[in-house]
Amino acid sequence: MGINVKIEGNDVPLEDRDYTGAELKKLGSIDRSANLVREESDGSEKIIRDDEKIRPKPGDNFYHSPKHRRGIMVL
Repeated sequence: MGINVKIEGNDVPLEDRDYTGAELKKLGSIDRSANLVREESDGSEKIIRDDEKIRPKPGDNFYHSPKHRRGIMVL
């Protein structure tokens, strides 16, 4: 049985299994150099590392966040 999440504002159907951050970036067409962020239920953000495995839940919202280097935004 599959689940639906949002990546970059688009509905993305997923299998109910673990995914790495890198896999989710690829599915959402997010640049490999950007941070992947999951919006938590309290509105906070959690960065998902490329090698980190997570099991997305229905309705999860993922998006990119530009990387910063000592006060400078890196695109």
